[in-house]
Amino acid sequence: MKKNQIFAILAVAIVIIAAVGVVFVLNNDGSSDENPETTVTDSLGRTVSIPMEINSIFCIGACSLRLVSYFESVDKVQAIETAGTFNTRDDQTYYLINKGTFSSLPQVATTAEGIVSLNPDLVITSTATDAGTADNLQTQTGVPVYAINANLEFGEAFYDQISSIGTLLGEKERSAELNEGITAMINEITLKSTTPSSMSGYACGMFYYGGASLLKASGNYLPFDYSNVTNAIEPAANGQPYMITLETLISVDPDYMYIDSIGLSTCLDSIHGYIDDNTGLENISAIKNDRLYSVMVYKCYGTNWENQLINVYYVASKMNGGLYSWTFEEKANAIVQLFYPNTNLTYSDIVDGQSGSGCGKVTL
Repeated sequence: MKKNQIFAILAVAIVIIAAVGVVFVLNNDGSSDENPETTVTDSLGRTVSIPMEINSIFCIGACSLRLVSYFESVDKVQAIETAGTFNTRDDQTYYLINKGTFSSLPQVATTAEGIVSLNPDLVITSTATDAGTADNLQTQTGVPVYAINANLEFGEAFYDQISSIGTLLGEKERSAELNEGITAMINEITLKSTTPSSMSGYACGMFYYGGASLLKASGNYLPFDYSNVTNAIEPAANGQPYMITLETLISVDPDYMYIDSIGLSTCLDSIHGYIDDNTGLENISAIKNDRLYSVMVYKCYGTNWENQLINVYYVASKMNGGLYSWTFEEKANAIVQLFYPNTNLTYSDIVDGQSGSGCGKVTL
């Protein structure tokens, strides 16, 4: 065989080997090195495959952006939902704290087309209430979709969700810090509130699928539970706020009333109206003894967990204040720092930037 033919055969062989090598690198070992993936379980029990390195996040629905705001990965949010929900409202503490950044981000539709145009590495949503819906969105967009639960209260399921998000975002240490900090603060209240209070409380004025109202109340109010205070109304089967009647409020005769800041003006107008109409509301203990207080926004575009923990301390300071050595504002500032360690805003700054008056005495 002539040398030229041998060289030609060798050249062809080298090209084939090189081509095979490139295909192998791109489709096998190379793919796992250049774009490795991991899996994480979301609130719907779905196993979601996500890239190890996430550079862009798109949040959809109540609490999605709030939860990401608790982590360093908030810097990876490159767009927010279009206006029309409560997501860009200053009463959302997470929005107020990040307003300088969030207000300058593009607003993108939460449709499959909008997500495809944005091309994020990850979608976090609370709008998918079943696995099929989440899977469908993931198929339509080609983007990993991770579902969260916006209605959880502090407890095992909440801590599990925070831990899962820590894994999702590659911030396990941060999720542990947050869970441990919340647990320690709750224990600080409960370990001394061992004796049931002789006083009852009524919490109202909060949002939950509808406007705020004096008669929209919560029978599952953790600030009462942790302070060992009797809730004046019965818990709801789903654990969420619900409407009661004026007759019920008068009959349960709460000793203290805590009004959510987001509904404060509406509730005060209602109280004045009912008193002017001689309904008997003026005779309940909370009003007769001037024990009306406002608290931070609890339900608005999902559960405001940071505000709820602030409310825990405020209620404890009013109902069982003699048990503790701390001051309320000291603890409120500590909570702000726990949830948002990079902010320069204080609790007082946040209250000044929101409607209502935060946690404070209310005068009729």
